[in-house]
Amino acid sequence: MLISIDNSTPWVAAGDGDLELLKRALSTLNMPVNTADTNGFSFVHASAAYNQIVVLEWLIHQEGCNVNAQDSDGDTPLHHCDRLEAAQMLVEEGGADVSLKNNDGMTALQLKVEDLKALELDEELDIDDEDYIELKKLVEYLKNYEKNPQE
Repeated sequence: MLISIDNSTPWVAAGDGDLELLKRALSTLNMPVNTADTNGFSFVHASAAYNQIVVLEWLIHQEGCNVNAQDSDGDTPLHHCDRLEAAQMLVEEGGADVSLKNNDGMTALQLKVEDLKALELDEELDIDDEDYIELKKLVEYLKNYEKNPQE
């Protein structure tokens, strides 16, 4: 089945983890890997946000890819991560800068600590919940990289 390609296809493919479709869309649309939408959301943001490791790895090894690109909120792909694996890929293979702050003056660590605290305030929190466990791992990982984390 051939999927029709439009201007939204590369972001959908990056978020869905469909590397072949992403490559085909970028070629068909003649888009560079560092293309961002009107909100500054790049393919790296999309793949990091949805923990699409194969796509993320391919992107960060492409010429022109910016792992520190900031969207209209100042968030980098690292700010959009909710899983340890994507953050590790960005930092360890992509060289992402953990000290970058968004428009609210928060690093990825500070943002994720806030997200974690909000989850922990939820009376219905299940401490065995996969999202909670992953967020805790991500926070611990980022703490190892950021100097003087403000919690």
